[in-house]
Amino acid sequence: MHPIKIATAQFENRSNDKAYNLSKIRELAAAAKMQGAQAIAFHECSVTGYTFARHLDKAQLTAVAERIPDGPSVQALIRTAQELDIAILAGLFELGDDGHLYKAYVCVDKTGLLAKYRKLHPFINPHLTPGDAYVVFELLGWKCGILICYDNNVIENVRATTLLGADIIFMPHVTMCTPSPRPGAGFVDEALWHNREADPTSLRAEFDGLKGRSWLMKWLPARAYDNGVYAVFSNPIGMDDDQLKTAAP
Repeated sequence: MHPIKIATAQFENRSNDKAYNLSKIRELAAAAKMQGAQAIAFHECSVTGYTFARHLDKAQLTAVAERIPDGPSVQALIRTAQELDIAILAGLFELGDDGHLYKAYVCVDKTGLLAKYRKLHPFINPHLTPGDAYVVFELLGWKCGILICYDNNVIENVRATTLLGADIIFMPHVTMCTPSPRPGAGFVDEALWHNREADPTSLRAEFDGLKGRSWLMKWLPARAYDNGVYAVFSNPIGMDDDQLKTAAP
């Protein structure tokens, strides 16, 4: 296999503002390409936004969701991949041909759609249907898999994807800075984000502590180590609806 250079990027998405989010994806993909990246990975629901969906009824969520690959957002991602000659991985809500709603993540390049994965353990909205299949696909000569956020907490999912041949597993998230039974978890005051220019130290302490990076680094690298794979983590930063999300590892 030839070496591959993958960028992982994060940005502050806007809830249900696909035009803005796609523009940020294009901007960051262009920057990654300039730095020699051949692929770039964005967070879970990076096209649509994520946390706002907990408030939506089925009709509202259906209006946000799109067909894959024929919907406008995936077609926009493909056009960007063609223009920049870079593979792009991004997430959105999917309206399946079966009429069900899914949490999906796609990989596209200049040839079109390379892979689509549906989250196995979705929980942001009760109208989402769990996916029922692992995905392994080829990207620039490498076998790659995808597992979305909580899917990676279930160690068997990572093992199964590895056994199916994956050398690289993309792990898009929207995580951290939320309450949990584990010690040290909790929300981070959004005022720290809005005051980040004047007081970056206080924000960094929260992001690096058990509400954020410190907890991720306790378990996420173990998934890669135990399975002998490369893990590509991606996460948003800033406000996602009314919740502040942390920086990536």
